[in-house]
Amino acid sequence: MMSKRVNALLWIGLTGMLLIGTSFVVDVYRAFWGDHTLWWTHQAMRLPVEKTSDVFELYIGGKLLQKHLSERTLFSVDKNGKQYPVVSEDITIRLNNWDKIKSSILATTTMTGFGLGVATALFVIGLARYFAGAKKPSEPGAQADAAKYRTTPPGSGYQEDQ
Repeated sequence: MMSKRVNALLWIGLTGMLLIGTSFVVDVYRAFWGDHTLWWTHQAMRLPVEKTSDVFELYIGGKLLQKHLSERTLFSVDKNGKQYPVVSEDITIRLNNWDKIKSSILATTTMTGFGLGVATALFVIGLARYFAGAKKPSEPGAQADAAKYRTTPPGSGYQEDQ
């Protein structure tokens, strides 16, 4: 009986599926079920109102916060109970950058997903070649295929030659 040879495509596909597939699964998990609360701007690096106007707008009483600040119509009370107009330096903002992080992770999953697809295709082709190489001797062409995989030199008198 002829032994089956495992071809390189099978091994490359299997290795790729394990390595790239692991990275793909971890990234998909992080993107959809990971901790979304980690990505806030650091407490010590809060942003002024002017630097966040392209991310969000805050309205108080139907009027934009920046308009309140420029018109000095927004007031606060200090510790002593004294009222004072709020200025832009009094307001700082922390942003959750999860949307940027998630888009970066999903961009990575696009590449690892493609790699996983290639590795899976190589694995399937390798499996098909592995099982196609195990033809029974009664099938036409099996002797010719067996000659390709001969492990002993012809004419050595070993059983494969007979």
